[in-house]
Amino acid sequence: MPLSVERDEIASFASSTTTTRVNAALYPPKDKTPDVKSPQVQAWIAEIDWSKVPNIPVAKGLPDIPHFPECPPADKLDRSTCWWSCSGCVAPSDVVTCPNQNTWGLNYDDGPSLASREMIRYLGEQKLTATFFIVGSRVVEFPDILKEQVAQGHHIGMHTWSHSGLTTLTNHQIVAEIKWTEKIIRDVTGLTMKYVRPPYGDTDNRVREILRQMGYTTVIWSAGWDTNDWRMLQNQIQEQQILRNFQNNLNNRTAIMSSTRTPGGPVTLEHDLTNATVALSQKLIPMAMSSGLKPMSIAHCLNDQGPYQHGSKLGPNGAVEKINNGDGKSAYRGMPGMEEQDFKSGHRNKASAAGGSLHSTGIIMSVAQAFVLILGGMLI
Repeated sequence: MPLSVERDEIASFASSTTTTRVNAALYPPKDKTPDVKSPQVQAWIAEIDWSKVPNIPVAKGLPDIPHFPECPPADKLDRSTCWWSCSGCVAPSDVVTCPNQNTWGLNYDDGPSLASREMIRYLGEQKLTATFFIVGSRVVEFPDILKEQVAQGHHIGMHTWSHSGLTTLTNHQIVAEIKWTEKIIRDVTGLTMKYVRPPYGDTDNRVREILRQMGYTTVIWSAGWDTNDWRMLQNQIQEQQILRNFQNNLNNRTAIMSSTRTPGGPVTLEHDLTNATVALSQKLIPMAMSSGLKPMSIAHCLNDQGPYQHGSKLGPNGAVEKINNGDGKSAYRGMPGMEEQDFKSGHRNKASAAGGSLHSTGIIMSVAQAFVLILGGMLI
């Protein structure tokens, strides 16, 4: 049943029901592109070799959604930029399929949210793990839910700070979006992510190179495997149509080709931001499993033994907290299954110098509209 609430009411609820509170004053304002002039961002910017970044113009945004890209006419499109949003171009380094045709890269965008708890409860019940692409601004509100996801062995990926289309941002803004999200997730979990899902899948060769230099691999999704769960928020599609489309995909999944041009498995697009999308996912998963498709995280479907940067690893029982007394230093002490050198690296020292602290207590335009709608105050 829909529940309309104001965003500050959601934040208040989060504060009253979590045992870990993030000091929001130490991070950028929620849901806004971070200031690129801050000393911390300037230090991150200095780590990039800008001579390697292609000189591709910043994309124009839509008038009503400034950070959602507006595609030029087809005859004006420079296809050498490999702009996924406007040409469907996939770079060799992009992850869009799993290499094994019997595996499904199960993943969720836009959390953590209150609905995420039901998703991870169900996944735990089914003994499944997934990748959760995390929005930094949501971690300010729901740090404990993020910690629960990690503790239960799920894989955490990057989904930026404000959910802006990255081609609409300047080079420096892209760095700020990624590094602040990286920082808050590392402050909360001790993990530095390796995989990034650009909001709306919006990427080109300029964005890819900046992300690559920060240690990130781009994940989009398999052609035709956007579940369109987000369209339910705008009454553009009914659940039964999504289920029929998904079954049709399952019946024809031999058409999926991996990066090596051999039969591959799908990588989907789903969201754990609302109860409606979570309930839908709980119907899609048994459908896939009954067809012989095995859901798993992106890291597992790629057989990546190092799913995080700087040697971080998921432990055998998930990356459960080792020590966290609630201050900035103890938050970096690590988790079982993580290599000790991860916490001695220069990157970690630069991050901790910023003073982070925890206190223990397809129709992609409509995707943007749906996200704005949710942030505007509707939590389903």
